[in-house]
Amino acid sequence: MVSQAVQPPADPTDAKVYDWLIANIGPVTAFERQPRWRPGWNVVAGGAPLYVRGPRGDTYASPVDMFQEAEIHHVFERHGIPAPRVRGMIPDPLCIVMEMLPGRINSGSIENPEVQAQVRERFIGIVADVHRLPVEAFAAAKLPVPQSPREIALNLYTPSHAIFRERIAGRPWPLMEFAWGWLNRNIPQDRTRATFVNYDGGQFLFSDDGTVTGLIDFEVSSLGDPAAELSGMRLRDTSEPLGDLTALVARYEALTGDRISRQLIEFHTAGFCAVNGFLMWPLMFDSAPEQDFIAYLNYCVGTSRWMIRAIADHMGVTLVDPPEPRVQPLGFEQASRHLVRHIEAFADGTLAENYARDSAAHQAFYMGRLNTYGLSVQAADLADVAALTGVRHETWEQAQAALSEWVAQAGPEADAALVQHFHRWLQRQAFMLRGCGPAAFISAANLQPILDR
Repeated sequence: MVSQAVQPPADPTDAKVYDWLIANIGPVTAFERQPRWRPGWNVVAGGAPLYVRGPRGDTYASPVDMFQEAEIHHVFERHGIPAPRVRGMIPDPLCIVMEMLPGRINSGSIENPEVQAQVRERFIGIVADVHRLPVEAFAAAKLPVPQSPREIALNLYTPSHAIFRERIAGRPWPLMEFAWGWLNRNIPQDRTRATFVNYDGGQFLFSDDGTVTGLIDFEVSSLGDPAAELSGMRLRDTSEPLGDLTALVARYEALTGDRISRQLIEFHTAGFCAVNGFLMWPLMFDSAPEQDFIAYLNYCVGTSRWMIRAIADHMGVTLVDPPEPRVQPLGFEQASRHLVRHIEAFADGTLAENYARDSAAHQAFYMGRLNTYGLSVQAADLADVAALTGVRHETWEQAQAALSEWVAQAGPEADAALVQHFHRWLQRQAFMLRGCGPAAFISAANLQPILDR
């Protein structure tokens, strides 16, 4: 039976994608927009299942643009690394059109322990193969080639920090200013080999017979220290379990002969978490309408918590949690509850429309928690800044500006006090995000430790 072409979609963005596929690939017989925090489409065009990877929004900037990301796919294709083959680029909205690989994600869902172990071992073997590719293979992707230990360590972190400084628009943000200073003071000097690194590591598809069908998602990539990819797998493990990460790293070491210390893991865990903060904290002050604000806020708080924890573990500092905020309503608590109920009552629409509705409800719920606990949180934050700097400020904005100046002048002797300070602030932020959408687990989760062997 010949599949029938689907009708052109009514949504203007969907229609642009649909029209490009018709003109450049062939008849579209399936077209579904994914209900998630960034646009993406599962389609069948020209008789082939395809995935269309869309942009994050006008206010988001990345150190690797989508053209470079597509070229990385081409490099992998040329060198026999399993990954989706790119079929084209849509100019407006800027999207990568790629083949849809068979298989599924999340090896934690595999019930057979032998197949699960096989999939994970094959995956880490492919990562080792990628790290053996010469850096010259990525010349067409125009990835900067690092030379010194500093450049190898910071090759992704430096452009991400530059984006942060541009997008934060002069606003003091001492959390990330401290992170940047700490990374620069703690460069691993013995790491001299650069490879291609997917910092957001651990993403792959597999089939039920245990075959890894391909690596996916290279938007946060660079040439750098291969240990950074292993560190990034800790973040992926929170949502798509990868098993015993210490054993996975040991397997990588056996395949490559590289030695990955726990301190190196903590450095690059802090570094990749800082990248998330550099790229996403500015969105909390200037977001695009299509972005899921609460999901991004959960990512900001969660990855920043992990960043501070990694710095503390690198230093051997034991973090102490603050008391939970007190109920101290600013206004009528029923207002947000009523708004949540009102939004949730909207009729079902498409998957994308339902996602937008639910996202709005999660934001209304968060606003309610701000109303209930915000005064208590602000008072604790101001007291913490006063205890650290010796100066009391009336507003949070004044305290942030003063703390930013204090961080800029402080040396490494203040690091232990600062990680405690930022840990306390982030724990309160995580408390405020409890129950705020499906991404709320991120702001509360802890990373699996990778232990020295």
